[in-house]
Amino acid sequence: MVRRWSLFTTWALCVLLLALRTSQTAKQALSWDVFGYYLYLPATVIHDDPALKDRAWLDEVMAKYDPSSTLYQLVDGPDGARVIKYSSGMALAYAPWFFIAHLLAEPLGYPADGFSPPYQYAITYCMLAWVMLGLFLFRRALLHYFTDGWTAALLAVIVLGTNFLHLAALDGTLLTHPFLFTLYAALLLATIHWHERPTWQGAVAIGAVAGWIALVRPSEGVCILIPLLWMTSDGFAAKWRMVRKHWKQMLMAAPAFVVMTFPQLLYWKSVTGQWLFYSYVNPGEGFDFATPHTWDFLFSFRKGWFVYTPLALMMVGGLYVLWRKRRNLFWPIAAFLVLDLWIVSSWTNWWYAGGSYSARSMVPAYVLLALALGFMSQGLPARWRKPTIAVVVFLIALNLFQTWQWTQGIISKDRMTRAYYAAIFGRTSVPIGAERLLLVDRPLTEEEALRDESAYVARPLYSNGFDDSADGVFTLTSENAFTPGPDVRFKELTGKDHAWLRISARWRVKDAEGGPPVIVATFHHNGETYKYKTRAWTTSADSENEWITLSFDYITPEVRSRGDNLKVYIWNQHGGTHRVDDLRVEVFEPQ
Repeated sequence: MVRRWSLFTTWALCVLLLALRTSQTAKQALSWDVFGYYLYLPATVIHDDPALKDRAWLDEVMAKYDPSSTLYQLVDGPDGARVIKYSSGMALAYAPWFFIAHLLAEPLGYPADGFSPPYQYAITYCMLAWVMLGLFLFRRALLHYFTDGWTAALLAVIVLGTNFLHLAALDGTLLTHPFLFTLYAALLLATIHWHERPTWQGAVAIGAVAGWIALVRPSEGVCILIPLLWMTSDGFAAKWRMVRKHWKQMLMAAPAFVVMTFPQLLYWKSVTGQWLFYSYVNPGEGFDFATPHTWDFLFSFRKGWFVYTPLALMMVGGLYVLWRKRRNLFWPIAAFLVLDLWIVSSWTNWWYAGGSYSARSMVPAYVLLALALGFMSQGLPARWRKPTIAVVVFLIALNLFQTWQWTQGIISKDRMTRAYYAAIFGRTSVPIGAERLLLVDRPLTEEEALRDESAYVARPLYSNGFDDSADGVFTLTSENAFTPGPDVRFKELTGKDHAWLRISARWRVKDAEGGPPVIVATFHHNGETYKYKTRAWTTSADSENEWITLSFDYITPEVRSRGDNLKVYIWNQHGGTHRVDDLRVEVFEPQ
C-alpha cells in the first residue's frame, strides 16, 4: 500500500486552518479593504445602485456595521456617482456564498442587508474553502516534480514557515492574497498540464485563470509570464516547436482572459462612461516605478519580507540551483519574481497597511518559489542535510512564535522598528518602556493632537502678522480669497519620518454673508493635493466683533517623496469679507 503522506498533510493543514479560523473572536469580517472588494454585491444585487448614488443605504451600513472609519474605498465619478476603488475579482469569489446567505438571512431572523451575521460567516468560510482548495491544487502541482514525501514536507514548510498561515487563517482570510495563492496554484497546474498534453481546454483554463488573477489585482497581470515562459526539460527549442504546432490553442487563451476581465470593464463603462478608469487617484499613493522601495520591502524592520519571513531567503536562494540544474524552470520563475518584486515594492505604501504579518503581497509567489526550495533541498550534499533541516525547523518555530506575537499585539501592525524588534524578540510580553521605540502612532480619525511634547523639539516655521497691510491685518474677500502662507518641502521640515505642526490664526467675528474662513494644511505631490485638512472657526453669541483664535495640530503624512511640499493658508471658503491675522506655524520635530 502506497503511503499518501502528501494527501494526509494537506488534510491536516486544512484542519489546522479551520481550527485557527474558528478560534478567532467573532468580529466584523466585511471591513476595511474587504468592504471595498465586497461592496459590488450588495450595491448591485440588493440596492440596484452600482454607481452608489443613493447615499442613504450606504450611510445606514456605515452607521450600523462600522466597516471602516472613512469611505476610502470609493472615489468620485461623474454626475454624483462613486466608483469602487478596487477591482471586482474578489466579489466574484464571494458571490456564490453571498447568494446563499441572502436566501437564508431572513428565514434565520436576520436582515437581508448584505452585512448581517449570515453574510459575515458565509463569506469568511467561503474564502477559507477557496484557500483549502488551493492547498490541494498546490499539492498536485508539486507532485509533478517531487515524490510524495518531499511534497508533504514542502506543503508543511510553506504553510507553517511563512506568513501564509497568518493570512489564510487569522487576519487575512478575506483579503486577496490567500485567494491569489489558490489561483496561482491553478494557473501553475494548468500550465504544467498543457505543456505535457496540449488541449484547447487547457489553453482556455490558462487564459481564464490568468484573467481572474488580473481581475482580483490588475498588477498581478504579471502572472501571464508563467505560461508564456514555461517550458519542458527540452528547453526553448521545444517550447517554440510547441507554440508553432498549437498556436490556435494558444490564441484561445486570449478570449478566455478577456471574458474573465470583462465584468470590470463593463462596471467602469456603466458607472463612469469609460471602458478604462484609473481609480487610485489619491496623489499620496501610487506606483513609484522609477524609484521602487525594494530594499525596505525586503529588509526593513517595519515589515520587511526577509526579516519576518526569513524562509523566503532560502526560497530565493533556490533559484541558483534551478539555474544550474533546472534551467527550464529558472527562466519563468526568475522572470516572474523579478518583475513581481519590482511591481509590489514600487507601491508607495510598500508595507501594505497594518492588517497583515510580513509582506502579504508575496504570498501568491510561494507557489513558484516552493519549486526552487524543493530542488535546492533535494540537491544538498548529505553532510548539509541535517543542518539544513535544523535551520528550517528553527525558521518554522520562529514563524509560528512571531505569528503568535502578532496576534497578541506584541509585534506592532505597522509601527515596527529595529530597536523595538530587538526589545521584543523571543518575548511573550512587551518590556516596560519599549513602546517608545515604535514609529509614531498616527491617528486614524480626523482629530489629531500632539499629546507628548517632551519627545519633540519645537521651532517656529512661519509667522505672519500681515504688518505690511494697510490696517495691519489681512482682509479676505471673494476676489482675494487666500492669504499667503508657508510652502516648504518635507525634507526641509525634518530629516525624520514625521513631524507635528501646530497651526494657529486669529479671525475677527462680524456679521457677514457665508460662514467663517478656514485654515488649510495640505501636502502636494507633483502639484496634486493629499492629506488635505481644513479647520473652521466656531463662534458663540457673545463673540460678535471679537478676535478669536483657532489652533490645531497636524501630523505630516507618510509622504510619497521627501520633496513633497507642505502648504498652509487661510481660505475664504464661503465668501463675504473677513479680517484675519497672526497666521503661525510651529514645527515639532522628533528628538
